[in-house]
Amino acid sequence: MESLETLALAVPVRDNIIPEAMANAVRNRAQGLEGEPELAGLISAAQQGDQSAIEKLYHRFKTPVFNLAYRYTRDGAAAEDILQDVFIKVFTHIDDITSAATFPAWVYRVAINASLSHLRTRNRHRMVPLAAIEGRLEEASYDADTSHLRKPLEDAVGTLSERLRSVFLLHDVQGFKHEEIAGILGCSTGTSKSYLFKARMRIRKRLKIKAIEDSSC
Repeated sequence: MESLETLALAVPVRDNIIPEAMANAVRNRAQGLEGEPELAGLISAAQQGDQSAIEKLYHRFKTPVFNLAYRYTRDGAAAEDILQDVFIKVFTHIDDITSAATFPAWVYRVAINASLSHLRTRNRHRMVPLAAIEGRLEEASYDADTSHLRKPLEDAVGTLSERLRSVFLLHDVQGFKHEEIAGILGCSTGTSKSYLFKARMRIRKRLKIKAIEDSSC
């Protein structure tokens, strides 16, 4: 059976290595970021009030936006509310879009901001454990022998700052490139790489501490 120490070592510190437990999640990466040619046409039509184009844009991004919101909230109903709020804002400001290339990054930035805002509001009004409101690796793959590692890993990710957690989830869970993350979060590529390195190191440290605590019990 895999141990916490083994899991800690599996968390990479280099950009070209992704933990095996997250491989399936990376394959499920959102498809709207590839910038297919028809995206510009859909945006243009939506700006003209074309309901069919609006529906196509919604269906194109709704699943990855919902998944992202769910990872932060761990609450299906809350993620659904965030999904609706995100697209209300997206279609309210669709006329402001001048480039199809930046549209997906903007949608994800709106989703992240909405998710974080929801968490802050819920944290102010409800006394719940930190782990119950922080981000999780919902789509990470675990078999029966490694299911006992799920909570320590989720808890470790949950202790990261908003910025570090966002970069870690976007890169290691959803499979975005640093250039894409920079566009989503409004930071430089170098900053994204730096945040990912810090996030991975802190996760490894937390898992090692947990392993030591468990071994002493």
